[in-house]
Amino acid sequence: MEKLEKTNAWTPNASDKTPAGSEKLTVYRTVHGIVYARGTVKGKKVAFASARSTYFHEADSAIGFSQLNEPGFVTGPAQFEQAVSRINFTFNWSYVDANNIAYYLSGAYPQRAPKTSPDFPILGTGEFDWQGFEPKLHTENVLPFEAHPNAINPDLLVSWNNKQAPQWSAADDNYAYGSIYRMQLIRNHIEADIAGGRMMGTAELVSAMDEAATEDIRAVQLWPLVKQVLGTPSSPQLQEAIAQLDSWAAGGGHRRDLTNKSNSSPGSYQHNEAITIMDAWWPKLLEAEFGQVLGGSGLGAVQSMLGFGAPYPGSEPAAPDFADGWYGYVSKDLRDLLAANHLGAAPSARYSRIYCGGGSLTACRQALQNSLQQALSVTPAQIYGHGACEENAQASCFDMNRWTVASGVSVPPFPFQNRPTFQQVVELTQTLPR
Repeated sequence: MEKLEKTNAWTPNASDKTPAGSEKLTVYRTVHGIVYARGTVKGKKVAFASARSTYFHEADSAIGFSQLNEPGFVTGPAQFEQAVSRINFTFNWSYVDANNIAYYLSGAYPQRAPKTSPDFPILGTGEFDWQGFEPKLHTENVLPFEAHPNAINPDLLVSWNNKQAPQWSAADDNYAYGSIYRMQLIRNHIEADIAGGRMMGTAELVSAMDEAATEDIRAVQLWPLVKQVLGTPSSPQLQEAIAQLDSWAAGGGHRRDLTNKSNSSPGSYQHNEAITIMDAWWPKLLEAEFGQVLGGSGLGAVQSMLGFGAPYPGSEPAAPDFADGWYGYVSKDLRDLLAANHLGAAPSARYSRIYCGGGSLTACRQALQNSLQQALSVTPAQIYGHGACEENAQASCFDMNRWTVASGVSVPPFPFQNRPTFQQVVELTQTLPR
């Protein structure tokens, strides 16, 4: 191993009164990368290193960026794909001109050795290295150009950190990709606007982004399926809760208040009671659906790898992004359950078992109804009354976008908007001369 050392020192300044001090950082580097942990395997001491294909090749992407910014090189979608393919970092790249749209996923994707798994560490003794790995040059065999997810002139392109293409694996630490993902919130509106060969204008495109920014993915994508499994309970209280959730979903499943004009003092959401029910119910629904088979420790272990998602009772206020969560898990399991009872189509890639009710529709239905009944006794204060929302325990306060203040300039919180850092609309109306 190569020993690397660096000393950092600091002194107080106008914005940081931390007393003067210093620290010495020491890390060890192997041919596979930086050591991040140590342990034992069968009683023998080992070091764990994290490998990445861009290691010692961070500057290589300059070639692709240079070509991407050269008008003489990128004269169309095919040349665009060639340019970004030379960028070894993983990015979703989109292209538009007056006549074309295109997409390409850049990145240097190594080819794993046979009989190795992305879910477990591998021995660093050489025989399990990436195929073609050269330790002195830090090079290896990577996925060829044509095998990367790409598209030229499809009907539409929507990307919001979602899975890039069918049959494409997620990163080794990503367990969220599935049948439900937030890009569907945008795609739903676009597909509706271009249905039947209609053309979509700039206003409709902006509206698709605007509507998706306040939608709750559980109400939009999951509720119809969950409702089907719930059935019609005999309890009037549960019937009323289902009616409220139905009304919320029918209204678009939004987390928004269209009447209050004050950013600093949020009012109540439209369909506030339904939103509160869903927020209280979500963790209980997951425990009811998966807990019987996984057990408490198993459920907790999976949750440590991937959080349940969405507003979580007892957590600090934070704007939900409806990206990573158990939304796809719920969808696939319940669709499989319904298919087993001849009430719908089975998922294309089924789990090894049906989790809800151990495969019994009757047992699953009762478990979900019981969990909903339990959720109705949870108070808004228990869900939202923490931190900044201790005095205003409701979803509209809990969801607000809040900024991390890193200097003397701050931005006050504002009502929930699930948006990327930047949004822009580009409209090209003519082909530029070449």
